[in-house]
Amino acid sequence: MAKTPQAVESRGKMKFIRKVAAIGTICLVFAGSAWQVAQGQQRTTSLFSTGCVRRGTMDSSQQDISIGRQAFTEIFYIYSGYNSLITCRIRPAGSQPRFKTLRLAFGIADDIRANKPVDVNVYLDGNLAGSRTLSVGERSFVILDVSRVSSVAVEIPNNNDYVNTKVSFVQALLEPISSSPGRRQ
Repeated sequence: MAKTPQAVESRGKMKFIRKVAAIGTICLVFAGSAWQVAQGQQRTTSLFSTGCVRRGTMDSSQQDISIGRQAFTEIFYIYSGYNSLITCRIRPAGSQPRFKTLRLAFGIADDIRANKPVDVNVYLDGNLAGSRTLSVGERSFVILDVSRVSSVAVEIPNNNDYVNTKVSFVQALLEPISSSPGRRQ
């Protein structure tokens, strides 16, 4: 049985349409995945951008610093010597939990002159959840479950030193409950 030119042309058009549909489907899958990744990256929140109450000398920053001979971008700093304290509300009363994890990374820059080590205390709902003692050039990383927490406080008590030591925060991220691995929205 001989194939007519119309049948050959029709079969060619169908193959072309199938290829275009397959390519379009692949593009949609990749675009959806890229959108989910981008959304996941945008959902973290800086602890210091939530409603916070401050006592002592502290501020946000975008300065590059060296801690332990490694480069970091300082996002926030707190000076010792004043019983400095920042308390941040991460969940208003009566609302559902929004955040699962708090990730804090902080240290004392290599070029700081300090006579004594500095304590950094982290409180969850007023209860001490972690404490670190740092000297010049040391850094620390704290990961805490905040899924049942309403407020987070970071305290740098007075070290009874006349030199106010600057503690630099290079990460202070609240990760949402919905971004945990293997969970879909």
